[in-house]
Amino acid sequence: MPMLERALNDLRNPKTKTAYLQILATFTGADGSMGFTTGQRYELIVRYIRSRGTFEARTKDGRLYCPYQSAGAFAKNWSASAIQKGA
Repeated sequence: MPMLERALNDLRNPKTKTAYLQILATFTGADGSMGFTTGQRYELIVRYIRSRGTFEARTKDGRLYCPYQSAGAFAKNWSASAIQKGA
């Protein structure tokens, strides 16, 4: 399993103390999807929302947002160059 998916799945695990991930990633999805530009690099804050069972990705500045149903769906649209766990 790729590093990005493994890190995202750790967010889902209630035993981990990781509340969010800071990810430096390049958007590889469809240009303009949810306001993101294909090929553009973004600083993201990703959280797992247990009540909805979704991952929420927001740009660090809070301007862009996109929900994902699974770690795999997120990984299809992003290429991570750095991942840092947040408390």
